[in-house]
Amino acid sequence: MHDHLYHAQNKEGIRVSAWVRRGKLEDLFLSDSTIGNFIPESIFWGKVQKPLKGTGGYFISLPEGRVGFLRNSPPLQEGEMILVQVSGYPQQNKQIPLQSRIVIKGKGIILTQGVPGINISKAISNPERRKELLTEVEEALAHADLEQDDTGVIIRTSCERSDHNLKQEIEDLLISLEKIRQIREPSKPILVATGPSVYERAERDWFPDQHFVVQDVGDQIDDFGLWDLIFDNTGEKVELGNNASLYIEKTHAMIVIDVNSGGINSKQSAKRISMKAAEIIPRELRLRGYGGKVTIDFPSMNKSDMNEVEKRLNWAFKNDDVPTKLIGWTKSGNYELQRKRDRLPISEILNI
Repeated sequence: MHDHLYHAQNKEGIRVSAWVRRGKLEDLFLSDSTIGNFIPESIFWGKVQKPLKGTGGYFISLPEGRVGFLRNSPPLQEGEMILVQVSGYPQQNKQIPLQSRIVIKGKGIILTQGVPGINISKAISNPERRKELLTEVEEALAHADLEQDDTGVIIRTSCERSDHNLKQEIEDLLISLEKIRQIREPSKPILVATGPSVYERAERDWFPDQHFVVQDVGDQIDDFGLWDLIFDNTGEKVELGNNASLYIEKTHAMIVIDVNSGGINSKQSAKRISMKAAEIIPRELRLRGYGGKVTIDFPSMNKSDMNEVEKRLNWAFKNDDVPTKLIGWTKSGNYELQRKRDRLPISEILNI
């Protein structure tokens, strides 16, 4: 059975890309028209403002009076122009997160400016396939007419089974990168390139090597039951069975997940429920677009069971495409992780 990818837009300008498999919502991208071009992967010439002392970061003036924040930067001069890229969505009332190393993404390849070399996804474990991919990319780069030799390549996991033309994709991405490089330094902040829309991003990242059916339903989203599917899958409470559940709450400072054992206090039940919760937490965060600091309150467990739950979390997040750093257990018995804000929180767009 084919997976379905629905593109829709309501009258308020909210765009939706929903991945549905056998009636189950697998992933979700939302965008708000008020954000404009300040979306992940957009590239700007910005002007350096004052540094934020003690952080190694700088405030950067962007077009339309917007302000970004560039972290971990080498020393810059106030007033100088710098090429920057939006690295994620900002927290409410915060500056737009920026990076100075430009990244151009394709279905199978990522180009990295200023980080030369070829890196292959660790998820591609077959030695022969890794060798084939390395040879293919090396040949493509050798034939490319690069003005600068500081361009690196990351071969994405999708290349493990994908049969799309890597050579052509590299050529296309290099052309895009060269066009960006050729734009002369302006005297004031300007937009250089707009990042992918949620529609483009969904087709690129979700289905690089799979068959799927695309349905652009326009503003007929209600007729396809998408709103019901979205609301049913993104509430605060998630049932785990046998009266167990987890609650996901977004606060100003963090995301809090409370795993509720349903009144069953045995050690075996606590471990079983925690293991099940660990498996689904990446999906639940992904559907809601939640990033930043995440604290998980699991039922009380012994040290051995806590280690097993942590292993399950590691496994679950390895299969998730949102960059996430697992920090570990706190002294109070909670588990903490840090997750990239690479999509808009659904609670900031819809009344959920």
